[in-house]
Amino acid sequence: MRILHLLSDGELCACELEGILSMSQSNVSRHLAKLNEALVTDYRKDAKYSYYRLKKETLKSYPFISSMIESLKGEKIYEEDRKRLQEYRVKNYNCESLKDNVLLFMNEERIV
Repeated sequence: MRILHLLSDGELCACELEGILSMSQSNVSRHLAKLNEALVTDYRKDAKYSYYRLKKETLKSYPFISSMIESLKGEKIYEEDRKRLQEYRVKNYNCESLKDNVLLFMNEERIV
């Protein structure tokens, strides 16, 4: 649900999700694979990176998914994720930033 919530703001690379959510690569990949199997997300490859987005056709066919994502916006953990995403975007970070350990999110503390 945290992944879906972040993807509701637009496309993100798997490594960006890992950093923002402070989750391991294998954990994020496993969840993304399940979301793709369920046709909730779609992805594109760009060189060595995979970028994920919500699948608009599925959201249109099953509007309860969008309603569910929208209902999460007031919950603390989802708001914290959104704040980290906003910080990430404001500072113009990218996959290379994460790869080079320029950005590391850990719970409430951020080490940059």
